[in-house]
Amino acid sequence: CNNQKPDLILSIYGGAKYFTMTERLEKEVIRGLIDAATIANAWILTAGINNGVSKLVGEGILHYSLLRAHPNTVKCIGMTMWGTINENTRLELKTASSGNPRPLCERQIPENIQENKETIEKNHTHCILFDGGILNEYLSDSQRNQFVTEACRNKDDDHTCYGVTIIIEGGLGSLEVINNDVEQKRPVVLIQGSGRLADILATLVEQISNPDRSQVW
Repeated sequence: CNNQKPDLILSIYGGAKYFTMTERLEKEVIRGLIDAATIANAWILTAGINNGVSKLVGEGILHYSLLRAHPNTVKCIGMTMWGTINENTRLELKTASSGNPRPLCERQIPENIQENKETIEKNHTHCILFDGGILNEYLSDSQRNQFVTEACRNKDDDHTCYGVTIIIEGGLGSLEVINNDVEQKRPVVLIQGSGRLADILATLVEQISNPDRSQVW
């Protein structure tokens, strides 16, 4: 991003669809995230689609930019698959890109076919699209894991980058994210009260850490 290296990479992952979280907790999470990103010169990574945690983060960044609470632009990078986004979004991207032959800028899916698919969250500053040649394909965590690993491994010119993952709500798909981070010895923050996986794991951590071994599970 403008030849600038981050000091911190914040991976914000979890619920990919609709999830319920109190307005107070949402504000606290977003405010803390924006503060950390600006103070620590961080890049934010999300799944980049216009729902769930990615949408929450994108709209939070827009809110703070409108309030000008922080003078620096928060760099937020969405990582998703070309086959995940809907046909209209793909068509817009191909049309906006220079050098594409005209046939490639035409629809691949008939207009009468209804797509229940995603679009890109527009408030992200950057988006990385991976193409596996398959429609309706969702990104695994291998690309994000490799991205963060390489960024933290590059320590030239006395520059060091650290990775931290924040899990908000989440389901089975978030387990891959957590597993990769644990293997790489990266800190994982669980937002207790956000629901589902984050709450379950946070409760387990509390119980394991409880010195009262007589507690019944």
